[in-house]
Amino acid sequence: MVLRLDSVFSLGYVKPFPSFRVGASGGQAFGTPGAGGSFGFADPETSIGFAYAMNRTGFHLWDDPREVAMRDALYRTVLSEMPQRPD
Repeated sequence: MVLRLDSVFSLGYVKPFPSFRVGASGGQAFGTPGAGGSFGFADPETSIGFAYAMNRTGFHLWDDPREVAMRDALYRTVLSEMPQRPD
């Protein structure tokens, strides 16, 4: 109601929802957006944590294109080359 946008929160963290995909496909990721496009989250399915802080403020509440490019690169390159679960 406050943001006037569809969103899902759990224990104060944002959870993935249809218009905001984050983390692996299981939907266990959680995190929080910050001012100007920053974003941090944890993904228990892949055992990673991710944080993005920029030096120039943007105008997106979430899915800032700069942050999305970094997040996509992480999942596409790093996690495809490394085991995604600890043994």
